[in-house]
Amino acid sequence: MRKCYILDFDGTVTALDTLVVAFDRYCIVDWRELENEMRAGRRERHQTLVDEVDSMKAEKEELFDFIRKNVPVREGFFDFVKKVRENGDEIVILSGGFRSFADLFMGDTEVKAYINDIRYLGDKNWELVPCSNALPPLCSKNCSNCKRAVVEKYKNEGFETIYFGDGETDFCGSRYADKIYATDELAEKLSAENVKFTYFKDYKNIL
Repeated sequence: MRKCYILDFDGTVTALDTLVVAFDRYCIVDWRELENEMRAGRRERHQTLVDEVDSMKAEKEELFDFIRKNVPVREGFFDFVKKVRENGDEIVILSGGFRSFADLFMGDTEVKAYINDIRYLGDKNWELVPCSNALPPLCSKNCSNCKRAVVEKYKNEGFETIYFGDGETDFCGSRYADKIYATDELAEKLSAENVKFTYFKDYKNIL
């Protein structure tokens, strides 16, 4: 059976979350308070992301340069992608983050992706661009990019699905995969819920 490796981007491909790095530096409101309200159920997830992006004030090249210089890729990632392709398997990037940030790191590594994006409006203003190929949500319309839907799509196409994630937004989708590799917040949440997974630190130990 062919495998499909489904990877979250922020904090999974990268060692740090590009949104956290960008929002900490450039948001003019307390975006963490917005996030806390969302996690407490007092704000809708997608609208929270819209508001966070709206509050980000930065010139285009300034923002991209800052992300490129301050966010490392997890060790062994590009060798991992090469190995997956040598084996004839699929690899998919799945994220509620921004395609423009992902492109800063992926270079010539072309993989299928389901990612939101941002658009520069001029005068340091930005807006959220929803994922253009997002699948219809399976659980609720609250998520900005339904990760479970992508997992289910590849399972239905006959792939063994192997999910890599690090955060709270990976919890729902990862539980529907055949295998899970987790780190950081996702690993903690899966442990608390007694969901079987394998911990990973970087892609060298996966290889």
